[in-house]
Amino acid sequence: MSVIDAVRAPGNTVARSTGDLVRRRFGGRSAARIYAAVLLTLGVAAIHFAAAAGHLAEYLPYGIFFIGLGLAQVGLAVATVVAPSRRLFIGAAIATTGVIALWVVSRITGLPVARDPWRPEIPGMMDMSATLLEIITVVLFGLLIPTPRKPKARGRTRIALTALPAVPLTLLAGWMAVGAVLHPMAAAFSAAPAVAGQATTSVADLVAAPGNEPLRAFTLTAGVVNIGGRQAWAFNGTVPGPELRVTQGDRVRVTLVNRLPDSTSIHWHGIRLPNAEDGVSGVTQNAVRPGSSYVYEFIAGDVGTYWYHTHQDTLYQLPLGLYGPLVVMPRAGIAEHRDYMLTAHWSPDGTILVNGSRSLHLDATPGETVRLRIVNAVNEGLFGGNPIRPVLLGARYRVVALDGHDLNGPQEIGPERIQLGMGQRADLAFTMPPSGAVELAGLAGSSRVVIGDGPMPAAVKVDSLRVFDLTAYGEPAPDPVADAGSFDVTRDLELAGAPAFYNGTYDFSDTFSGYTSPNVPPITVREGQLVRLRIHNTTADKYHPIHIHGHVFTVLAKNGHPLTGSPVHVDAILAAPHETWDVAFKADNPGIWMLHCHVLGHAYAGMSMTINYEGISTPYTMGTDSGNVAE
Repeated sequence: MSVIDAVRAPGNTVARSTGDLVRRRFGGRSAARIYAAVLLTLGVAAIHFAAAAGHLAEYLPYGIFFIGLGLAQVGLAVATVVAPSRRLFIGAAIATTGVIALWVVSRITGLPVARDPWRPEIPGMMDMSATLLEIITVVLFGLLIPTPRKPKARGRTRIALTALPAVPLTLLAGWMAVGAVLHPMAAAFSAAPAVAGQATTSVADLVAAPGNEPLRAFTLTAGVVNIGGRQAWAFNGTVPGPELRVTQGDRVRVTLVNRLPDSTSIHWHGIRLPNAEDGVSGVTQNAVRPGSSYVYEFIAGDVGTYWYHTHQDTLYQLPLGLYGPLVVMPRAGIAEHRDYMLTAHWSPDGTILVNGSRSLHLDATPGETVRLRIVNAVNEGLFGGNPIRPVLLGARYRVVALDGHDLNGPQEIGPERIQLGMGQRADLAFTMPPSGAVELAGLAGSSRVVIGDGPMPAAVKVDSLRVFDLTAYGEPAPDPVADAGSFDVTRDLELAGAPAFYNGTYDFSDTFSGYTSPNVPPITVREGQLVRLRIHNTTADKYHPIHIHGHVFTVLAKNGHPLTGSPVHVDAILAAPHETWDVAFKADNPGIWMLHCHVLGHAYAGMSMTINYEGISTPYTMGTDSGNVAE
């Protein structure tokens, strides 16, 4: 009898080939599919263990859930090899499908059992990768359920080659998990900690000095409301919140009452005020907890158009409705007959509204002068951050102010699109024509604002109109910062982004010179210094409105070309793809101040940093231990 005949003989106890043994162990099922399912299940388990590390500090039940899920998946992988069965594969396919469904619900509607019940979570690269691997394992377990009638003989090499595609996917999942653990979310990060033995002033002590200025007192109650059948978070029950209109020199006192299910705060966007009143959770205060209140007080020193919004968990809270307009009027009043504040913002169904309306009508009669104060509160998602580009049709107009600050010698233009990044503002002034209405168009979709009555302006192709150029508008004038010639502190900020590890995950990031928050080195200054920043957007498809707190940028140059028109003072500079802007400011307001992209998703993804004055520290921290989440 030959060796082959002996091996094939019935009842022979000589070891069969690896392929025969594997087929018998797995009941004739594909060993390649089983090994692939095991590898991918272990890869997903690694990601869930990594996610547990951050969740344990942030929300204990979630941390326990992810540890349990990871252990269950390890157990499933072992059972798949040691005790494979049809029942096991059916249970594995059903259970994994349930995990996928739970992830989908958590990203669309949120979950009832959570730190913030029914709050949708933002999909990330790591959790989407885990879900993709889970979908593949469901398919593999589904293919393993039937018992093959006639198993096919497969050798070790063929089994290995067939299972090979699962190896890089599993290694990728493991790499993500290890990297996430090595780059944890900050538990308690201080932007400027006090140093033992060094005298410092706390930001908590940087408040408005007592005085007898005229007092304007307001109460803003943050609560959950129903608007148009959808849940919103709002100040005093409206989105946008109530317009606060004060006069230059007034002492403004605002009491925030928090009736939300989560902590919150109020930042006074564009207002130069004492650092303690800036409203940034974890930098200038602790977030105001549910059921608590907090008082902000400052002197309205700068005339202009501003706005206020939450600066706690901003990416989530602001789009829900926690924002409103703020106007500081000159004591002598303004020249225009009519003065309107227009806040552009997202509606719950994804269209742009103005003051809560898709079609807003404003009163004005022929010959009257009108001022439109436009605030861009539209959060353009996580990626591009595209600006809005409103244009006035039916009358020539002047751009009299940007970000609340007057331009010198503004001339009439029209029609030109005014490009506004998220958080930026523009004041337009015009005279109503002898007959017919004027329209503010170019917002998005069908949203529009009509001023006056009568025939509408002739339709134009808005996208073909030129974009307003702030670098060559108005009349030149002396400016102490622009004319300084030299600067005490200079810093180049390269705006970029790429997938990276940060805050306990692996995801798309947006960076300042290669760093993500909270690891971006701060800009350190002394009071009285002049500071120049060169902001270069290296991306091909992202707009970055870089916003400074507590100060005002003087715009020096665009793409290396100095301004030829009016001096321009703004609190945010919009850097379009491949643009470079030179801006400067005087360090005349001590504190620890945020400098960040005002596209909320970009700041959340790392494009946030601080300007730190020497001798100033903060007792507040950002991170899971404190509950303060500035972005």
